[in-house]
Amino acid sequence: MKGEKTMKKCRQTALLLLTAAVVFTSSLFGGVPQKAMASQATSYTYTLDENGYFVRTQDAYLTDKTITDLGLSGPQDLFIDKDNMLFIADTGNKRIVKYSIRTGEVIGELQYEGFKTPRGIFVTEEGDIYVADSGAKTVFRFSKDFELKESFGKPNTPLFSDTNFEPNKIAVDKSGNMYIIGEGVYSGVIQLAHTGEFLGYFTVNKTTLTFSQALQQLLFTREQLANVTDVVPTTFSNVFLDDAGIVYTTTMGNWKNAVKKHNTSGGNMFKETVYSVGEAVADIYVDRQGIIYSCSATGYIDVHSKHGELIFSFGSSISNMDVAGLYSSLPAIAVDMDGNIWTIDGDKGYVSSFRPTDYAKTVYGSMDLYEQGRYEESLVQWNEVLKLNQMSVLAHNGVGKAYFHAGHYEEAMEHFEVAGNRTYYSEAFWEVRNVAIQKVLPYVFIAGVILLIIAKVVSFLDRKKQRIKGLKQHVSNRVAEIPVLKDFQYAAKICKSPMNRYYDIRRHRKGSVGGATAIYIVFFIVYMLYQTSKGFIYQYVAIEDMDIGGIVAGFFVLLGLFIFCNWLVTSIQDGDGTLAQVYMIPAYGSLPLLVSMIAITVCSYGMTYNESFLLTIILLVGIVWSVILIFLGFMTVHDYSAKENTMSILLTVVFMIIAAVMVLIIAIMWEELYEFLYTIGQEVLRNVLG
Repeated sequence: MKGEKTMKKCRQTALLLLTAAVVFTSSLFGGVPQKAMASQATSYTYTLDENGYFVRTQDAYLTDKTITDLGLSGPQDLFIDKDNMLFIADTGNKRIVKYSIRTGEVIGELQYEGFKTPRGIFVTEEGDIYVADSGAKTVFRFSKDFELKESFGKPNTPLFSDTNFEPNKIAVDKSGNMYIIGEGVYSGVIQLAHTGEFLGYFTVNKTTLTFSQALQQLLFTREQLANVTDVVPTTFSNVFLDDAGIVYTTTMGNWKNAVKKHNTSGGNMFKETVYSVGEAVADIYVDRQGIIYSCSATGYIDVHSKHGELIFSFGSSISNMDVAGLYSSLPAIAVDMDGNIWTIDGDKGYVSSFRPTDYAKTVYGSMDLYEQGRYEESLVQWNEVLKLNQMSVLAHNGVGKAYFHAGHYEEAMEHFEVAGNRTYYSEAFWEVRNVAIQKVLPYVFIAGVILLIIAKVVSFLDRKKQRIKGLKQHVSNRVAEIPVLKDFQYAAKICKSPMNRYYDIRRHRKGSVGGATAIYIVFFIVYMLYQTSKGFIYQYVAIEDMDIGGIVAGFFVLLGLFIFCNWLVTSIQDGDGTLAQVYMIPAYGSLPLLVSMIAITVCSYGMTYNESFLLTIILLVGIVWSVILIFLGFMTVHDYSAKENTMSILLTVVFMIIAAVMVLIIAIMWEELYEFLYTIGQEVLRNVLG
């Protein structure tokens, strides 16, 4: 994600400074509380802006309770049932602790002689307690009174005979079917029936190849591939079922799509990429509203909407500090009926909770109203959020969606643009455009008919004297005499008949360096407009986020390198073209691409995503057409065959790479030489001046 690493470092630095300031102030004033305008949170809250960067926002959660007297040892999982009872998998002590959130007391301890390393827990609506024990290689099912009902070991089926069965995490649906995360199981989420029968793998992560692995698959023989380590998908780290029976999973080792929401066939329901702050996502929990909470083992907590949009992220990777809200390790997360987040420190055995702020409650309330279809009430709530944070992407998205469903499409477009939501902006623009077309179309039709009648009448009256035709010819001739337009006209002729026109450049010295330069200048202007000035839907990078200097330098450096290197290569290979002709060919051959970029830039203001394929076709036609023209141009002026011309262009690219590397080496050496000479000069000055 853009800026994630930088933001991560900023979080750590800011939190260290905050902690140091607290400690210093406490020691300075003898521990006496001092008034200060500071947040009660021990870490900042972040969200995404319209460009996908992390930005600070109001505190979403504040630390609430920290429970240190439960005697936990290496706890690994949490679950909260409908009665607000917190169940803790106390792995090190081989027990399950039942804790009342309302009274703050331990209600009971589930201890069983068969426990070895109970690491996963799930409680059904009926109160049955399922415990996944990787050490015992068993899933245990207990009643709400802690009585063992049954246990499930490794499935006795040939399909599972070669698979290790060490259950780490578990979730259970209303039919009693179990979804199990097994230690080292790459095949996916193990699914068992309520009888323990193996039903198959519910879902599996896609296999991703590194660049070297992709090359191996492409180049190695079957015998060589047999000796290469098999490429396996990443394993899941946790699984959860919400009240509607929807399955959620988490995967470690990736901050993109580490959180998934699955349909009945196991596919991912999230259409857009879901981002997580940490790459070690360890647990997931979903409340009754559908809000998704996940945590990473490094100490970060993310909150996503039911559609996968990141709402809030808070926490820190700073460990080994006895500060509420900071963790040595964070293996589990759960949410109670009041919306409070509960977590555990897997190393210290602490249980901590976070309470939502009024800001977070307002955001969640607005989202809930929208999901219920109460758009007007949702709009009021989202406007309250905007009063607190004018640049909240969530709020602008919410207001935009409320306006959209109310039929106020222009107002919706304004908010979607602020939020950077191009998909919904496109849908709103579609509606606005339809209304505009319906209003204007009759007038356009009438105007077209009137112009057609006028043209027919004028043509009939001028059929003998042909004055109109003569005037058109005169204007055309005068335009053709303008140098720049003359060269563009010649480029247009090349598009129609490239071989003949390029032959004229070679033999009859048609075209000019000045005209080619004018085309290059116009092409550069169009290229910059194409890069920076398309319509909002298709302008994915704002101009302020672009490296304009790099784009300009890259354009001219690559063009200059290509022309110069091609001239060098063809000079060595007995090409007939001069440097001036090599300079002119790309200019005259680039007209189709130039026209396509103009067309795309203009059309981007009137097209939605539904017509994006048309813009793609226009661009592809322009690129392919120009490449063919330039190829034919070099082949003609150098008097090459197609094979010889292809080799010369490939050698040109190789020379360009060599030249770029040489320039880079010289620049580095020059910088080192400058630093050396500067250091010597400083030493001389110090010695001379004493």
